[in-house]
Amino acid sequence: MNAAVARRLGVHAAITVADASGPLPVYVERDVDTAPDGVRARLRQAMRDGGLVVLVGTSSVGKTRCAFEAVQALMPAWWLVHPADAAQLQSLADQPLPKTVVWLDELQTYLDGKRGLTPATVRTLLGAGAVLVASLWPKYLSAFTSSPPAIGPDPYRVERRVLQLAEIVHIDAELSEQEHERACEAAATDARIRLALEASDYGMTQVIAAAPQLIDRWHGAEAYARAVLTAAVDASRLGVQTPLSAELLRAAAPGYCSARQKADAPSNWFETALAYATETLKGAVAALEPVAVKMGEIAGYVVADYLLQYASAERRKAKVPASTWESLVRHLTSPSDQVRVGESAYDRLLYGYAETLWQRAVDAGDAHATYALAALLEEQGREEELRERADAGDAAAIERLADVLANQGRLEELRRRVEVGDQPATEWVAVLLAEQGKTEGLRQEADAGNEYAAYKLAGILTKNGQIDDAISLLRTHAESGRGHAANELASLLAKKGQMDEAVSLLRPRADAGGWDAACRLAQVLTQAGNIEELIQRADGGDRAAANQLADLLSAHGLETELKQRADAGDQAAIDRLADLLAKQGRVDELRERADIGERPAAYLLARLLGEQGREEELRNRADACDRYSIYQLAQLLSRQKRTEEAIALLRTRAEADDWIAAEELAELLAEQGQVDELRERASTGDHAASYFLPQALIRLGRSEEAHHLRRFGLSPEE
Repeated sequence: MNAAVARRLGVHAAITVADASGPLPVYVERDVDTAPDGVRARLRQAMRDGGLVVLVGTSSVGKTRCAFEAVQALMPAWWLVHPADAAQLQSLADQPLPKTVVWLDELQTYLDGKRGLTPATVRTLLGAGAVLVASLWPKYLSAFTSSPPAIGPDPYRVERRVLQLAEIVHIDAELSEQEHERACEAAATDARIRLALEASDYGMTQVIAAAPQLIDRWHGAEAYARAVLTAAVDASRLGVQTPLSAELLRAAAPGYCSARQKADAPSNWFETALAYATETLKGAVAALEPVAVKMGEIAGYVVADYLLQYASAERRKAKVPASTWESLVRHLTSPSDQVRVGESAYDRLLYGYAETLWQRAVDAGDAHATYALAALLEEQGREEELRERADAGDAAAIERLADVLANQGRLEELRRRVEVGDQPATEWVAVLLAEQGKTEGLRQEADAGNEYAAYKLAGILTKNGQIDDAISLLRTHAESGRGHAANELASLLAKKGQMDEAVSLLRPRADAGGWDAACRLAQVLTQAGNIEELIQRADGGDRAAANQLADLLSAHGLETELKQRADAGDQAAIDRLADLLAKQGRVDELRERADIGERPAAYLLARLLGEQGREEELRNRADACDRYSIYQLAQLLSRQKRTEEAIALLRTRAEADDWIAAEELAELLAEQGQVDELRERASTGDHAASYFLPQALIRLGRSEEAHHLRRFGLSPEE
C-alpha cells in the first residue's frame, strides 16, 4: 500500500497553479478522519475482523483522497488489489491473500445485480480478513438501499444485501469550521488550496478538482461540442460504463442539433467538437477523458464524474433523441452495457430498442439478458416466440412459458413440457393438480419422481389427518429432491414429536443457505424448547433464527430482552420492537427510535400520525426529509380530497430521485387519469409511470390504446 499512486486509485488530478509543487495539494484532515465512528475508526475495526467501509459523498468532495490517506496511514505494509471488475473480485475471493486492501473506487461500477459483486463474494473476502474500501455517490446509496418496490421485480436486491454488510461513512461537501481552519493553515504553503479557498460558488475540494472549469466547459460549448458532450452524458446516464467510442458519439450527436445547425455543419465539425471536449482544464481534467487501449490508441472516452453528476441532474427530465438510441444499438459491444441500456429503454417504454439490445447481449452469452428478453416476450403475449426459445433450450424462456401455460390452466400442455424435461413445468403440473383436487393425478406424478407433486400431495394428506401416510410419501423423495420434500418431512416429524430427526434433516440444509430450511429449523428449535441453539444461530447471522427469536421475545412480552437486541443492531428485534411500540400507541418512544435512524420505527410512526390525522407533525417530519412521513402526508391529503397538494408533494420528492415517491405519484396520477403527465414521466425513464400508464388508459376506457402500448411501447419522438 505504501507504494500506491493516488491518481491511479481514482484521486482527482489537481489544478495547475504557479508556485504549486507535487501532483497533489497538501491533505487537509477532515473531521470524519478521526471521529469515533469515522473513516479511520471503521478501518481499524476492519483490520481486526475484515470489513467493507464505504465513503459516501457527491463527486469531487474528497472521498477517494480521504480513503487513500487513511489506508496509507493505517495499513502501509498491506497488499493492495484494485480489481478491474466483479469477475476479478471473484477470482480474488477464490484465492484470497493475507493482509489485503481491496480498492473499490466508484462502487456502483462493481454493483450490477447478479452480474456484479455479490454478498457471497464480500463475505468470503471478509472472512479472509480483507479490508474492502469503496466510494459511492449518495444517489446510488439511496437507490440501492431503498425498500423494494410494491410493483414489479426488486431491481436492487443484490446491491442492498451487499451494502448491508458495509460500514457507511458520509463525507460532507462543505468544510466545517475546524476543517476550514486547517485548510487556511495548509494554504500558507500550498497555492492550490489558497486559490480554492478564495472561491465562493464551489467547495475547496471541487475547485482543486477543476469542477468550475468543467461546468463552464459544459455551458460555454458551441452547438457541435455541446451535442457531443450531451450525447456522452446521456449514454452514460442510460447505463454505459465502458469508454464511449468516437463512432458512437459521432452518430449520436446530430440528434442534439437543430435542422439549421445540421445544414451548416462544417466537414470537421466532429473533430473540432471532440478537441474542445477533451482539452485538459487547468492541468487537471477534461470534460471527456480519453481512455487508451494501448500506446497511442484511444479506446474511447468517459465523462468527467463531476460533469456527469451535474449534467445528469440538469437533464433528468430531458428525452434522449432517437439518434442516441440508434447509435447505442449499433455501436455498443459490451453485453453488460447492452443489458443496462436495454433496461433504460424498457423503463421508457422503448421496447424495440430494449429487445434489440437484449438480443445482442443474449447472442454474446449474457444470462441476465435471456431473462429480460423472455420477460418482455411474456408481457407482450408473444407465446410462439417464447415457445421457440424454450424449444431451443433457453432456460428463461422455459420458465416463462411454464408461467404462461400455468396462468391459463393449460395442464395438458404443461405435461407435454414435462415430457421434454422442463423443470418449471414439473412444479406447475403439481400446483394445478393440487388446485383441482386431483389427488390420483398427484400420486401418479409423485410415483414418477415429481418431488413437488409429492410435496403437494403430502399437504392434502396432512389436512385429511393422514400424517403417517404423508411422512411415508415424503421419505421416498427427501434425499434425492431439491428440498421441498425434506423440509416438509421435517415439519411433519416435528408435529409427531420426533424433534431430533427433524433437526438433523433441516440443520445441514439451513447451514447450506436454504432459506425455507432455515425458517423451519428456527420453528422446530422453538417447538423443541431449544432456545440456546436458536440464540446461537441468531447471533451467528442466521436471519431466520433472528426473526423467530424476535417473534418469541415479542410474543412473551420480553421487551427488555427485545430492546437489548435491537440496541445491539439486530434488525429483526428492531422490527418487532417497532411493531410492539406502534401497537401500544407509544408514539414518543417510537419517535425516539425513528430519530436515531431506525426505519421500521420511522415507517410505523408516520403511519400512526397519518391514521390520527396529525398533519402538522407529519409535515414537520416531511420537511426534514423523512420519506415515510412524506408518503403518509400525501395519503392523508389525498383522503381529504386535497389531491393537487398530494401530487405536488410527491412530485417534488420524485424529482429528487426518490423512487418510492415516484411509485406513489404514478399510482395517484393513474387514479386521477392524468395520462399526459404519466406519459411524459415514462418517456424520461420513470419505471413506475411506465407501469401505471396502461392502467390509467384502461380506467379512461381506452383499452385498445393500452393494449397497443403494452405490445409496442412508445417511440423516442412521443
